[in-house]
Amino acid sequence: MIVSRLKWFLEYYKLLDMSQSCFKKRRTTDHILRLHDTVQKFLANRHHVRAIFIDLEKAYDVVSHQVLLFKLVQMGINGRMFNFINSFLSSRTFQMRLASSLSTTKTLENGIPQDQNVGKRNSTGHCFKPYPFYDCS
Repeated sequence: MIVSRLKWFLEYYKLLDMSQSCFKKRRTTDHILRLHDTVQKFLANRHHVRAIFIDLEKAYDVVSHQVLLFKLVQMGINGRMFNFINSFLSSRTFQMRLASSLSTTKTLENGIPQDQNVGKRNSTGHCFKPYPFYDCS
């Protein structure tokens, strides 16, 4: 529910760059098609083609909470939506265990939680809802 409301807000107020295709309806293949068309045109005209692909696999792990919150404010995200996101990111802690030793608690200052169980349905069809307002659809 939070994600769908945030997507709606960003799309309604046209806050996402037009070249952005991730998280947009019916736009997941735009970049692939654009690359394919460009390569075909260059090859048809006997030009060389060079491409650089960047893998941002761990991008979510290094996002600064403060920078993200600042960007949300700049985009006009405020009120309960901002407070929820701020609360979701704040006060996250972790500890390391090595054998029977446990480290001191550290605060997580970077990274966006990527819980794969949130909103997933188990084999019986029951939806795991970590928050009372989470929409499993």
